[in-house]
Amino acid sequence: MADRGRWQYCQIEVGTNSMAILRQFVADRDPVEHDLRNTWPAMLGKLGEQGWELVSVFPNESGRGRSPLTYVFKRPL
Repeated sequence: MADRGRWQYCQIEVGTNSMAILRQFVADRDPVEHDLRNTWPAMLGKLGEQGWELVSVFPNESGRGRSPLTYVFKRPL
């Protein structure tokens, strides 16, 4: 069987008021959360510099109107 890569994941949940929360997921621990307030667009650039790759964007509510979005990122361990 081929050796499978290991990944680290994080997500940014953005609300309709441009408030955002960054969550980093680490095995065997609770997620680490950071309140981004209105700085989440700048955080996207920082994540790219740190090797994070965007893998998905989806509405985190029922998809009606201007619902908040969740951005999911991964990078190799």
